Amino acid sequence: MRFKETHYSIFDKSINSILPESIDLKQMAQVGVKQIKIVLDNHQNDRLVHFSGSSSIDDKLSMNISFNELYEQIIDLSDDKLSLLASLYNRLKGNAILRIINTINKNGNYLEILSESNGHLIYHHQLEFFLISEMGFSEKEAIELRKSWNKKVVSEKEKIFSNKNFYKLDGLMPFEFVFKKINY
Repeated sequence: MRFKETHYSIFDKSINSILPESIDLKQMAQVGVKQIKIVLDNHQNDRLVHFSGSSSIDDKLSMNISFNELYEQIIDLSDDKLSLLASLYNRLKGNAILRIINTINKNGNYLEILSESNGHLIYHHQLEFFLISEMGFSEKEAIELRKSWNKKVVSEKEKIFSNKNFYKLDGLMPFEFVFKKINY
């Protein structure tokens, strides 16, 4: 077994020796993290490969497909694919991770920056690079667009009318929201 995956309580003092000093477990506990998942690479002197937290104390986390099981199902292993697995692990279901990692863009015409994610636009810096290099956005505009991607902005509120033939849902909806599309 190449990778060792372990789960710890956020309050377990033994994880302090594994994690870099820059990770503040007290701050994570304050925002509700209760359990930590750590994956170490046994072939490289227990190098930290993946670290994530969960607000659940349920053991269902340990029932998920393991890092090793996913690693063994990666076709044509490479450092980029290992990095991609480490980035996506615990954020997506195992079958989705394998589909992303094992499926290369069929036409092969994707930007060099997408090679680190097998042709898929996943990381923030990839979207920003695409907006700057292919669409002519400035760096500031690209960051702003990425941050507001798929958000709706309330442009105005309209009071809902009511009379004897119209009833608000449980009397709990005093406003109707009108959304304005963001154009760049």
